[in-house]
Amino acid sequence: MSTVFQASESTIEDAVSRWYGNATVRNSPRVLVPANIVEENIFPKSRQLIAEHQIVTSLGSEAVAYVLAQSTYKYMYEIGLLETRFVIDCALKIINGEIIAQADEQTRREAITIVIDEGYHAYVALDFIIQLKATSGIEPLSVPQTNGNLDAVRRGYAALPESMHAPYQLLATCLAEHTLTKDLLSIGREKEATRTFTQVMTDHVSDEGRHANYFATLVREHWRTLDVDTRRRIGTLLPAYLDDYLAADFSRRFDRSVLEQLALSPGEIETVLGETQTRYVANAKDYIDVTRKNLVKLLERTGVLDDEAVRAAFARHDQARV
Repeated sequence: MSTVFQASESTIEDAVSRWYGNATVRNSPRVLVPANIVEENIFPKSRQLIAEHQIVTSLGSEAVAYVLAQSTYKYMYEIGLLETRFVIDCALKIINGEIIAQADEQTRREAITIVIDEGYHAYVALDFIIQLKATSGIEPLSVPQTNGNLDAVRRGYAALPESMHAPYQLLATCLAEHTLTKDLLSIGREKEATRTFTQVMTDHVSDEGRHANYFATLVREHWRTLDVDTRRRIGTLLPAYLDDYLAADFSRRFDRSVLEQLALSPGEIETVLGETQTRYVANAKDYIDVTRKNLVKLLERTGVLDDEAVRAAFARHDQARV
């Protein structure tokens, strides 16, 4: 039986009180998108290099606003996908005993708060998208049905027997929640984006830290109850899974599709992409290296790396990456 919140009655009550007092779904006013995104950066320029390139800026503030709007749509859609198709799904399976058959009532109750919180975050993201379309008149280039995280998880499922899918999903959700928490903290500190965007990030991260801790505690306690074969099969898959999960789009498909909507020649598009590629690659690699190190530390804390075979798999993989 899981004992995530059985340390003491006061610990249990503290968790309940914190949620009632701090959950953003209970105490946050509606986030209103600015009426004129040409005058305000709806997305941090530092997170979208093509918005600052002189060829794009020479087209005027409306072109820059268009680029940032498309980046915002992409970011908000990805939040919605992660929450509705991944985290909420995992939490519901915890509630219904599909991941941990004997999860105690406190553990299930906390999972319900995650469903509520994450549903609200997906709601805010979609509401932001709807408002942005209405105020700017800019339509998203596409409405994604998946993303790199979901694709990596599906490939992990395909590599494991169905009997191991539940603990693998719990672990993958734990990794994703920790990554998202740090990402939200980082992007929420950006000074050049409109206050509306940073407000969404700040509200979101106030819940995500608690979610990340919940999943880490659950993984740590549940992992040690699994049989050795399950721990090793999943554990030895993780080095390649992290590569897959953290893969960057070095071909810049999204950026190219955005530039193609502007009044630019094919040659100008190639110039923008080429002259921002070095910085783009450096930023992506730095992000991947830092995030991977953080996730490996998380795997250490939760006991996933306690098994010698799993540690050896990471060592071999790290040597091959050098």
